[in-house]
Amino acid sequence: MSQSLMRLNFLLLLLLSCVSPSIFFTVKNHVVGLVACGPHQIQAFTQFKNEFDTHACNHSESLNGVWCDNSTGAVTKIRLRACLSGTLKPNSSLFQFHQLCSLDLSHNNFILSSLPSEFGMLNKLEVLKLFSNGFLGQVPSSFSNLSMLSALDISDNELTGSLSTLVRNLGKLTVLDVSRNHFSGTLNPNSSLFELYHLTDLNLAFNNFTASSLPYEFGNLKLEVLSVTSNSFFGQVPPTISNLTQLTELYLPTNDFTGSLPLLQNLTKLSYLRLSNNHFSGTIPSSLLTMPFLSYIHLGRNNLRGSIEVPNSSSLSRLESLYLGENHFEGKILEPISKLINLKDLDISYLKTSYPIDLSLFSSLKSLLLLDLSGVWISQASLSLDSYIPSTLEALRLKQCNISDFPNILKTLQNLEYISLTKNKISGKIPEWLWSLPRLSSVFIGKNWLTGFEGSSKVLVNSSVQMLMLDANSLEGALPHLPLSINYLSANDNYFRGDIPLSICNRSSLEVLDLSYNNFTGPIPTCMSNFLILRLRKNNLEGSIPDKCDANAPLQSLDLGYNRLSGKLPRSLLNCSALQFLSVDHNKIEDTFPFSLKALQKLQILILRSNKFYGSISPPSNGPLGFPELRILEIADNNFTGSLPSDFFVNWKASSLTMNEDLGLYLI
Repeated sequence: MSQSLMRLNFLLLLLLSCVSPSIFFTVKNHVVGLVACGPHQIQAFTQFKNEFDTHACNHSESLNGVWCDNSTGAVTKIRLRACLSGTLKPNSSLFQFHQLCSLDLSHNNFILSSLPSEFGMLNKLEVLKLFSNGFLGQVPSSFSNLSMLSALDISDNELTGSLSTLVRNLGKLTVLDVSRNHFSGTLNPNSSLFELYHLTDLNLAFNNFTASSLPYEFGNLKLEVLSVTSNSFFGQVPPTISNLTQLTELYLPTNDFTGSLPLLQNLTKLSYLRLSNNHFSGTIPSSLLTMPFLSYIHLGRNNLRGSIEVPNSSSLSRLESLYLGENHFEGKILEPISKLINLKDLDISYLKTSYPIDLSLFSSLKSLLLLDLSGVWISQASLSLDSYIPSTLEALRLKQCNISDFPNILKTLQNLEYISLTKNKISGKIPEWLWSLPRLSSVFIGKNWLTGFEGSSKVLVNSSVQMLMLDANSLEGALPHLPLSINYLSANDNYFRGDIPLSICNRSSLEVLDLSYNNFTGPIPTCMSNFLILRLRKNNLEGSIPDKCDANAPLQSLDLGYNRLSGKLPRSLLNCSALQFLSVDHNKIEDTFPFSLKALQKLQILILRSNKFYGSISPPSNGPLGFPELRILEIADNNFTGSLPSDFFVNWKASSLTMNEDLGLYLI
């Protein structure tokens, strides 16, 4: 069929909600392609759009739109991503577009929708993309009518069923992505999957395929990309995998594969290999590091050991990323690795050595961006300012390296964005120069013996740091004023004291604040509802909880337990419609049971234990308690009266209910 596919700008289509189709197409016909769409097709599309809430549409999304056949006026392509909210019903106007060749409705919010069997009526579809929509249930058998499909992407939904049933009669498929669903069962060697002889891209990642070995029949396909990440496949990788000579990307991580690494020397086009988090044993084949196009290798978290052979011509290697962490390799692999001079990412964490490693071993890796030496014994001398480490580094992980002094070598890393020194033995104060590194955004220095900060209370303010982890140290005194760019701070389990700085209310990007298990005193900041997560547990905070929760506040989790708070629960908590977790246990709050909080449709955990709550626990209507999503309710050690009616929990969604002797209710 001869077609001239004309694109209808989606931004203009949104005007259809307030301008009649005839007027719209008369006034706006200067836009290329509008005249190509037939009037019945325009009407059907208008009806389809009006079936949903479109307020979330990104009007600047230039790729969204509708295409029509220039000769017939029929709609042949629709792309509406991240735009629609509602239920996709079987009688939707969508299924009137029988000439559709391409349909992309990804990243929408089809609330509690199953896939309508009417999709099978669109039997001219060649491309169907429905990923990230929230679809649930089984894929209807009518999908077998879509025999023209060459690309099907239904990833990131809640779909179930059998893969073999899904692909039956879809013999023209070249791309199939069913990742991040709940497909189950074994992959039978007789499955329809292995009759898809045109298939080049197959993604089965993050499903529930029951324990089975990987069928030999995979070797009969013409795959270029294969992912079975995070399933329950076990046993050895079949040798027929070496038949996939067109393969460029192979992902087998997070399964239960055993035996030696598969022999891949025939896969001369392979560029990306990920076999991490399995039970592979033995050594790395020497051929692996000499493959002509291989740029990424991830073999972390296996049982590999032995040496690594790197040829003298390693300068010709295309290998840029090498992840070998959490295996049984020893220090002797360092010398051959230092020959891989094109490396940008290197992970040799938890390398087994009987001697400290000198960072100068990596001086030949002039392009290195990421280096992970977590769990490796590092020479303290090589961390001094006089030592050398590639100045190109952007991320450095030195977690659990037995380091006792703050590494001055970091001063030389002006490109550093990420540093982890967690779980070491670093004592003293955090040096002032750290906050002057111009690109530093993530700092993880928790679980050390640090006692404070060099410099003034404003030493952090002009830093570029966005994520700061200070937990489980011995930091004391007042909390410094936070960086203007901060969005995540965890400083729990320290000895900070004094008031929480009011300046945190001026940190508009701050979403997560954890100051629990410290010695803070004074009031709770009035901006508490500005955060996504606020944890102030186990301090000495006093006064009442601020009654200043703004409408549509983003707060999802609020933990104020084990303080000295008094007064009542603020009624403005009702404005926090996103609230899922609320704990005010072990305070002095004097109030009646907060029945009004049942309006918080997302609330899952409510902990009121050990306060001065009083009055009847029975709802005023003497019916169900409400709280449709509640999973945990703790009300022990208060002054509640009355009895619990038999239908008290009738509306709660849970698979089981347990009440312990001190009136802690747990729904799982």
